[in-house]
This record gives sequence, C-alpha cells and structure tokens, in this order.
Amino acid sequence: MNMQEVTRLIQGLRALGISAEQINEFILWMESGDGEHLPKREGK
Repeated sequence: MNMQEVTRLIQGLRALGISAEQINEFILWMESGDGEHLPKREGK
C-alpha cells in the first residue's frame, strides 16, 4: 500500500467509528501478525 491508500484506509476506519487505539492495534497486527495485536470485537 502507498501512503495515499493507507490514509484512505485510516479515514474510512474513523468514519466507521473505530477509535484511534483500535486502528493502531489493527495496523500493528497487519504488519507484524503478532497475536497480541489481533483485532477483537467490542464487548468480548
């Protein structure tokens, strides 16, 4: 992904109401594959 695509991805996630912290964890998981950052559903 180039920076323009990453920016659009982040803007889209924000528009969906996803918090900055959740976005950070998601991006860390995408890049590292580390289970520590694995996305989790809210309330679970």
